Amino acid sequence: MSIIAGLFSALALVLLGYACIQWLIQRPVFELKRVELVGDVDRVNLIGFKANVLPKIEGTFFSANLQKVREQVESQPWVRKAVVQRTWPSGLKINIQGHTPLALWGETRLVNTFGEVFSANLAEVAEDRQLAVLNGPAGSELLVSKMYVSSIEKLETLGMWPSRVMLSDRYAWSIETDTGLIIELGREQENFSIEQKMDRLLAVYPKITSQVMAAVERIDLRYPRGVAVKGERLAEAVPAGASSMKLN
Repeated sequence: MSIIAGLFSALALVLLGYACIQWLIQRPVFELKRVELVGDVDRVNLIGFKANVLPKIEGTFFSANLQKVREQVESQPWVRKAVVQRTWPSGLKINIQGHTPLALWGETRLVNTFGEVFSANLAEVAEDRQLAVLNGPAGSELLVSKMYVSSIEKLETLGMWPSRVMLSDRYAWSIETDTGLIIELGREQENFSIEQKMDRLLAVYPKITSQVMAAVERIDLRYPRGVAVKGERLAEAVPAGASSMKLN
């Protein structure tokens, strides 16, 4: 009987302690009164944040669900990730990692530097920065983003910039540059990779423009042993139209 009585006493103490803790954490001194935003906050719409996030934060310093707060913050435009911490005795500190736009994905969305697609007001992108347009099948966002970054470095040597990078449903690549040149790369092949095709472009394009065509409209690099070119021939080269060049 003494053991049972001891157990009931211990249980009563536990319940009393729990009730005291619950009473304590609900005191007004611990009510959330301050939310501090730090990090990439330049594009955070504070009006929207106050209207859509703050009213949904419930509880006190002790009882607020930080996971739910994080999810609410990350649902806001331009917010990629958020870390939420409690600040004694009545506040929350939210560290925001924002999206850095890399390019447009399609015509209405953006893709960030991690190859992730997100939605935001396109008018909020800096007006002095031109964004390329990327397209590809669902799930190819990171792949297309990497191709875009790689093609910037390659085409820079030719004085061009990739304004559009497209991956078809059959995973065939094509690039349109700011000069209007269309580059057909086709699909990745076992013995003829996309990188090798781009390297071939860098090797043959200067020769084409100096020896064959004054203006190149389209260059097709899908052939293992040659390239097909369409554009305006040099005056001494006839006839106009499409041409081909065989590689030794």
